[in-house]
Amino acid sequence: MIKAEVKEIAVANDGTYALVLLMTAEGEIVPISIDLLQARAIMIARSKEKFTRPLTHDLLLDIIKILNAKIIRVEITDLIDGTYYSKLILENRGLEFEMDARPSDVIALAVRQDIDIFIAKEIVDKNSLVEEQFFPTGAAQA
Repeated sequence: MIKAEVKEIAVANDGTYALVLLMTAEGEIVPISIDLLQARAIMIARSKEKFTRPLTHDLLLDIIKILNAKIIRVEITDLIDGTYYSKLILENRGLEFEMDARPSDVIALAVRQDIDIFIAKEIVDKNSLVEEQFFPTGAAQA
């Protein structure tokens, strides 16, 4: 597994989908296609914006806390037929539990809690791009 962080959220010009760009310490970027609602959830988490009522990911974090568990890491584990698979790794009373989840959800939770994101080495090796392919030198960025 290779540690990564959310570099950017990119929304398609036609507004039909978004990409979450995960970057490794070596500058490799793994783009994962997500829907716009999940993109917004990740953007809200990155901005630290607060709401008077809990959002879905906040509710899940509250439930995890009440159950005396904690998220110890999230993993992007596989890519099968164009679909990424991931796991939410929880710890409770010294035991680890792996929960199958969508990558967009585990990323939104990880960003909210500053939890490590890991990507399987095979995914990085086969599907990553270098930073310059997304952000050419001298190109304007928003």
